[in-house]
Amino acid sequence: MAKKGRKETIAVEGVWPIGSYIYKAPTLYRELLEGFKQKKIIGSLCTGCGFVYVPMRNICGRCWRKIDARVNVSDEGTVKAFTLSQVVKKGQVKVLGLDPVEQGWLKEGERLIMVFVNFDGTNSKYTTILMNAKPEEVHIGMRVRVVWKEEPEGKLSDIVGVEPIK
Repeated sequence: MAKKGRKETIAVEGVWPIGSYIYKAPTLYRELLEGFKQKKIIGSLCTGCGFVYVPMRNICGRCWRKIDARVNVSDEGTVKAFTLSQVVKKGQVKVLGLDPVEQGWLKEGERLIMVFVNFDGTNSKYTTILMNAKPEEVHIGMRVRVVWKEEPEGKLSDIVGVEPIK
């Protein structure tokens, strides 16, 4: 929790389609996934202001310049925000089109922990699943590392999630 005096953050009941995001930049998407195939995270670097974006962007949101430069980014980062799901049942939730229970990322009855990670050296956040952690252990500022699929295929699911750095 961000503040020790707060027992619980705001809870909002409802169904949240967290796996329905569509990435709309085909060229950048291909570059990102080529990096994933090699277990590398590639960011776009704005040469005007120095911002690094993951996922990549064509235009800098800070200075509005076109971005053509690329940089390799660390697979370690810091949790900047998080959200906890209700208790998950098989077939109830999809993340990147996959059922986390069927994939073995969660056991039925556990809660899905979605985190927004600021990878070291970047200025943007990447949304993914926090694995191998209990909900009560999650906090803003938690250091995490990417959990890669054993044999990456050049898909968004090559990053299975992140886990705490012990």
